[in-house]
Amino acid sequence: MYNQIEINEPILDAFIELIEKNENDVLYDYQGKENQILLQKSLVTKITNFLNKNLSTEEHTIKDLLKAYIREAFELKNNAVVISKNGHLFIKIIDETVQKKVDEKDKNTVKNRYNGVKEEELQSFYDEFFEEKENKDFFLEVAKEFVHKYFIVKKISNEEYEKNVFSYIHSITLDKLITIYDDEDGFFLGFAGYIFRIHFKEVFSYISELILDEIAISNRYMMDFLNYYSQDILVVKGIKYRVPHIEADNGLRWTVPSMLSIVKIYTKAKTTITELKKEKNDFQKRVQKFYVNGVSPIKSNELLQKEKAGIEIEIEQAIRSINILSDKYDISKNNEQKALIKEKILKEQERLKELKEKKQAILQKVVKQNGLSEYISLQKELDTLNRKLQREKKILKQNEEAYNSIKSALVKALISKKSKL
Repeated sequence: MYNQIEINEPILDAFIELIEKNENDVLYDYQGKENQILLQKSLVTKITNFLNKNLSTEEHTIKDLLKAYIREAFELKNNAVVISKNGHLFIKIIDETVQKKVDEKDKNTVKNRYNGVKEEELQSFYDEFFEEKENKDFFLEVAKEFVHKYFIVKKISNEEYEKNVFSYIHSITLDKLITIYDDEDGFFLGFAGYIFRIHFKEVFSYISELILDEIAISNRYMMDFLNYYSQDILVVKGIKYRVPHIEADNGLRWTVPSMLSIVKIYTKAKTTITELKKEKNDFQKRVQKFYVNGVSPIKSNELLQKEKAGIEIEIEQAIRSINILSDKYDISKNNEQKALIKEKILKEQERLKELKEKKQAILQKVVKQNGLSEYISLQKELDTLNRKLQREKKILKQNEEAYNSIKSALVKALISKKSKL
């Protein structure tokens, strides 16, 4: 693709000059690897804007133009990887000694397992860029797309499934990688196969679970699809085949009728638990609004009432003190003494005013009866939800062993093919 783009030499010279002016944004030996370079987001924005301004995007996208000019600027060979992720540009130079040339006749064979890229290079990229946290749902999404596309929509036959399942999943994996890394180079064709192999059991575990979800709602097609594995011998065009069974490690053989009740109960409990947890979370948020500094409104009211009672005692003492001082003031004949008493009265009156304001502030903080009633009602609902949640968790636990037996047995069946007798 990139070697089909005609490079404008004067623009390339200016492009290289722009990179050199921003050399601090070019990280060579990225993550301690001599064959890795990272162009930071700020530089990528500048060079993208430069190309947008100076080149036509009628024949080629700005993404393809950018990568073509990057390849020329850094004098990269065709097997180098140039990908865009989170606004950065990452360059991985793959030594020709670690990339095998695959003959045309071997393109669709095991010899081309990773599109000619050696496993150590794929492992290196996987460790450094396929972040576990960022891609924690990657294979679940692959499984969901496979099940939806080929089971729910296309309703493929068991024969088509056995023939194409691995290539279908590889294709979905590749498409998702291209979306994430904004790249269509051959490197990801090999990388898709590599990560599918690493997460092989995980992908089929998700597929099995999604199939059982369909069984739980009595999906007729899905039940018929699994009935295939209840056969012992299948005759196709006069040839006898042994069909893989949905068989657990302990030899227990599962069929659609024998698994149906368990799957329905387990799946219903699992779904109900998810719904109850969401509902519980909503109630907790509503209840939390009544809390004061992490204290429940009931406890907060108790503390406030206790504080108010203490202030009321102080108010009574202040009033008593003012009355006593006032009596002394009235009977005193000494002007100097009266002035001192007056000063004390004023101080006590100021203190009384502050105490009354403090009491009023406390009363404002007290949760009113209607608020308390709502809190108590919400708390009761929350307690009810907790009881329901524990009940459903118990049901889930009771059926978990049997469900996991079905799921693991189904995984083994799904990755197996009928064998000729």
